[in-house]
Amino acid sequence: MALSCTLNRYLLLMAQEHLEFRLPEIKSLLSLFGGQFASSQETYGKSPFWILSIPSEDIARNLMKRTVCAKFHFYIRTLHIK
Repeated sequence: MALSCTLNRYLLLMAQEHLEFRLPEIKSLLSLFGGQFASSQETYGKSPFWILSIPSEDIARNLMKRTVCAKFHFYIRTLHIK
């Protein structure tokens, strides 16, 4: 039986500097802390708002401690209505 990994969604507010460095930095930090950058991640080029799926709050916090391209991260809570 395969284990399912729930990914939490986070809104990242990116700095409006170092635009070409954002994606490589986030990919590198995610891999450093045990996450993985998927091609389905919602990065909007020059937009300051990115939505990332990150496996845990710990990974999100560690990413924010090390990044120079992101200012804040916000957990996006979703409701599952049956």
